[in-house]
Amino acid sequence: MAHITHTVLTGYVGNAPKQWNSAGNSTACSFRVGSTRRYFSVKDNEWKSAETTWIQVKAFRRLADNVLKSLKVGDPVIIVGNLTIDQWEKDGIQHSAPVIEATSIGHDLGLGTDVFAKDEPINKTTDTLVETPPTEPSSVAEKSLPEAVMA
Repeated sequence: MAHITHTVLTGYVGNAPKQWNSAGNSTACSFRVGSTRRYFSVKDNEWKSAETTWIQVKAFRRLADNVLKSLKVGDPVIIVGNLTIDQWEKDGIQHSAPVIEATSIGHDLGLGTDVFAKDEPINKTTDTLVETPPTEPSSVAEKSLPEAVMA
């Protein structure tokens, strides 16, 4: 069984998401999220902020497409994903940094409102939009709801 570290991160978008192409030429993007822990100091009888932690976030394929359309600097976000470590060498020195490979990203609705627009389904073999005809209500509950609610 694979050991994956699922992580939830809340914070604010620190830079505009940057697009790049991953293996197979699919869309990918990355951006940084700043998260500052708040705590109450009993000694000083006030709320205080710890240092801000900055984490790189990567998104791929359809999630990356939606991030590029939806997020801007300063947006409060909730990120769910897998914690990984990026490693590289520069000038003969090894570097590493924590990265979250996102599986879900959304605005933090505890801090504001948002409007959601659902994507059209995509045919994965042809990478084209799938035409979906309107459907009739399928359940008794849907049939009994007034039309104003269904709209």
